[in-house]
Amino acid sequence: MGPGRPPRPASGAPDAVVQAADAFRRRAGFWATLAEAQDRPCELEVTCEPTPVDLPEDDLTAVIDSLVGNVFRHTAAGTPFALRVTRTAQSVLLTVEDAGPGILDPDGALARGTSAGSTGLGLDIARRAAAATGGDLRIDRGPLGGARITLTLGLATPGTRRPRRAARRGPRAART
Repeated sequence: MGPGRPPRPASGAPDAVVQAADAFRRRAGFWATLAEAQDRPCELEVTCEPTPVDLPEDDLTAVIDSLVGNVFRHTAAGTPFALRVTRTAQSVLLTVEDAGPGILDPDGALARGTSAGSTGLGLDIARRAAAATGGDLRIDRGPLGGARITLTLGLATPGTRRPRRAARRGPRAART
């Protein structure tokens, strides 16, 4: 998924289901290196429960990078942040929060192209990915004092995805 391109709708392909906790943990490792270089304390809390979501891994990775990248773009070096993955009975919650100034206009931040100091594109991509799974995105103030973004992704359930159809080759034979 390139910059500015919305996530693909769930395709039903077997590789479209990914364990969100595993993807989040991998990306957190990447971001932890940058956090250390900027003296940013980072708290990571990831559930051990299965967290299957019906999104291609590349799309989920782009969403995670967008949300965590916003912390680095919109807060000063040294600002603490936290990353969490929790699971409920029907969803997976990805939470990114920081100790920065927060988001003054959460509704405006979700309106693509109108957030202060940003295009809002990353939040829009995350919101659309959540919607593709039956979830949503919320912005509020977290316990660290700054912005808290909570992305709710619906759990993928076995047997609910549409099977892929084989490509047709020519007209069907008439039944008698």
